[in-house]
Amino acid sequence: LPPPPPPPPTLSSETADFPGLTRRIQPPPRRTRLVNNISHPYYGFTAHSPISPLNVMPPPQTGPDTVVIALLGGSVAWDVIPYFQQALTRYFADHGLAKEPVLVQLPGIGMKQPQQLHIASFMFTMGGNFDILVNLDGYNELAFSYENFAKDVFPFFPIHWNKQVFLPGEEIVLIGQIRAARGQLSQLQQTGPASLFRYTALYGILHRYRLQQTETRISQLNYALANHQSARRREQPDAYIPFHNTAQVHQEAVRVWYRSSALLSRLATAGGADYYHFLQPNQYIPNSKPLSQKERRDYYYPVRIASADYPNTYPLLRQFGQKLQQQGVQYFDLTQIFNDHPETLYRDECCHLNPKGNELLAAAMVQRLEPALRRHAVTPNPEPASPLTVAAPLSRPAAPPTLPALSSAALATEPDFQISLRPGNLLLYVKNNCRPEHTATPFFLHITPDDLSDLPPDRRRHGFQSRDFSFPDGGVHSGRWGGNNTCVIERILPNYPIASLRTGQFNPVGEIWSTEMSFPE
Repeated sequence: LPPPPPPPPTLSSETADFPGLTRRIQPPPRRTRLVNNISHPYYGFTAHSPISPLNVMPPPQTGPDTVVIALLGGSVAWDVIPYFQQALTRYFADHGLAKEPVLVQLPGIGMKQPQQLHIASFMFTMGGNFDILVNLDGYNELAFSYENFAKDVFPFFPIHWNKQVFLPGEEIVLIGQIRAARGQLSQLQQTGPASLFRYTALYGILHRYRLQQTETRISQLNYALANHQSARRREQPDAYIPFHNTAQVHQEAVRVWYRSSALLSRLATAGGADYYHFLQPNQYIPNSKPLSQKERRDYYYPVRIASADYPNTYPLLRQFGQKLQQQGVQYFDLTQIFNDHPETLYRDECCHLNPKGNELLAAAMVQRLEPALRRHAVTPNPEPASPLTVAAPLSRPAAPPTLPALSSAALATEPDFQISLRPGNLLLYVKNNCRPEHTATPFFLHITPDDLSDLPPDRRRHGFQSRDFSFPDGGVHSGRWGGNNTCVIERILPNYPIASLRTGQFNPVGEIWSTEMSFPE
């Protein structure tokens, strides 16, 4: 590989002494999926799934008829995947480009630098190669570095690293309780609607109460696991934490972010790929967006996220981003792309976007990727640069189909299922000529209420309730095969007023189909 990049610039006196908390303070609760993650020797952690793109080996390879784009980042990058894929597909179609865009999905919830650097390095090491390597990040670098620091964990280890590498007896008990509660929830979801009394009001109220209580308990147990303070630690000694306040952590987090991106650029070049780095938008950046009334009321809590000190730390990221540009890195600051969008684009108090916000973000990314997309779409793919040449080409992963346009009707016909709302708050999925492969992939169901206070406390900041399920088990209320090979799936919706819902099917590559149903007052 080429020599490493020069050392990062020294912080100026105007930015080096920005205000910061002088002692470690426990951060606010954040969503966690500890029980679903497994430790990884290079990434830090990955999803407990053999079909996750992070776990599939060997990695993807470029081909003569494809443009392979790999996406790195955290949960914001994860959320934008289907919209990014749709924007790429539309761009290639609108411009008559013969090759097919293939999106390799490498983000992980909670990931931060240098995890993206390690993921790309391992992918290249295992023989993978890409045409374009894209990194979308910014929020986690600041928030989760501090969250580690607040728990006496080295800030630049993966989030919750103290829970990933060693679990004392108390935490094993919590994990067992979480799994037991999930089993109870699954049983309630399957057996409740089969009851003879399922259409009575009293039974519906009691059943809904039991579901909410079980979901709340799962959330509380997850939070207790994430914040449990163990007396015994094996992840690192205290000497590895040479920081005394948040200002020091944030400044070093910016430097780590800078160095990791510079190294990613050089690594991608050595592997024959273009590297593009995007700094994600955030509602706490001053003057970056005219916040709507809903955003200011429901998704803007500067005191609650004060540990990240965004008014001072995001300007540091932007300043060091300019240094990346000076080093020849294809870096783009996307923090201002919403400055003329007064409509609601955020969907929680942290950083995540609603569908419209994700569409705008994906469009901004594709617009800046245009030179690389055109170049790779009209020229043959070169052989990977030595020593990253692989022994034999691999078949490329299949790209997901283009997402259908969302419908606002109360009845939507999709390529795979007809969706309708029936009396008794029953959502019905029906498909004729149904074969097993049509129900082999999971379903997602996201429900947005009229009033966020109807959501469980742990879901209010997300803005919707997730009722994802699989067929025929995993929480399906009722599934049966009817005559003429008709597949019918029933889902009982919550009894609170619903503003809209979004449902469909997905696989590790992305969404297969989706639809949205809205219910005007």
